[in-house]
Amino acid sequence: MRDTLIIFISIFILTSCKNQGDKHNSQVKFTIRQLLLKSDTTINSIAFLNDRIICLQDNGKIILFDTSYNRQDSLENKLNIYKTSYLFTLHDTVFIGTKNKTYFIDKTFEVIEFKRKERIYGEYFYEDSLYYVYGCCAGEWGGSVFFLNKNTKKTYSYFATCASQVLRFKNEYVVCNNLAHLGKSMSFLFVQQPTKLYQLTEENLKNQCNWYTTVDSIKNYWEKSKIGDVRFYRGAYGSMSLVTFPVRDSLYSIICNDSSTFIAVHKGDTTLSRQVILNKPISFHQSQVIKAGHKQICLYNLTNGSPFAAYTTTGNNSGLIVIDNTRIDILDKFQKANE
Repeated sequence: MRDTLIIFISIFILTSCKNQGDKHNSQVKFTIRQLLLKSDTTINSIAFLNDRIICLQDNGKIILFDTSYNRQDSLENKLNIYKTSYLFTLHDTVFIGTKNKTYFIDKTFEVIEFKRKERIYGEYFYEDSLYYVYGCCAGEWGGSVFFLNKNTKKTYSYFATCASQVLRFKNEYVVCNNLAHLGKSMSFLFVQQPTKLYQLTEENLKNQCNWYTTVDSIKNYWEKSKIGDVRFYRGAYGSMSLVTFPVRDSLYSIICNDSSTFIAVHKGDTTLSRQVILNKPISFHQSQVIKAGHKQICLYNLTNGSPFAAYTTTGNNSGLIVIDNTRIDILDKFQKANE
């Protein structure tokens, strides 16, 4: 009888804790604002410096927004002395470049030529004190995420078709994958210890999107193998994740399917819808997510998938999503708030 009572009490406590956790998640209410994006044309890439959002437009012009999303004309004039071909961030430094030269932007927004050459692997996603994380995508032919150990210079990699964002949540690296090919699909990869992934020793493989297709023992794996000690799960087919972010002790994603755009919470090995923010999808082929202090900023666009669709699908050519804890701002040129 005593043992039965102890078991009952234990089950009651565990159930109560679970219910409290579910209640805690359900109580998170996000505030959504839809605002006008004051850009001149499609935005191709973004960066963040000194409380300014830096945007490179399709016309080669740079525009800047302050924290209230107002254009910064004087700073734009300083940066638009060249027709910029690319914009990126490396080791907390913002770079712009033309066809012939690369420049960095200092904290006063002066443009200074960068003469030192540094090799850049793939597309940068995340960096901490130990790892530089980048990715490479070959569309339907596969993709990979790479962890370059900054101390040992060793590179570890895993399947990721195709990484759009990497973040740190609790004790894991979270790799968010999207693929817009013959439909839409998404998946999530959780890596606790990168050294348990595949170590790449050949230099040419460290920039090869689907390097595993050259290895007989794993060439048939595209999502998860017996190596790596990772967690992996797919989302619903016909869905893609715009941005993933932590709030309190939970992980959330903004997800688009064929009918709506909504916030979902990650629970176990799945995602559960929590709050619809648009009664229509935000269509996009690619996204870029950057850290902006304690905020996250997501750029989405269609320009690398279908240029025709980018300019004919109202409200979906490009836009910004700014996440500040439970406040989410959606900036685009055409979207209308839900009735």
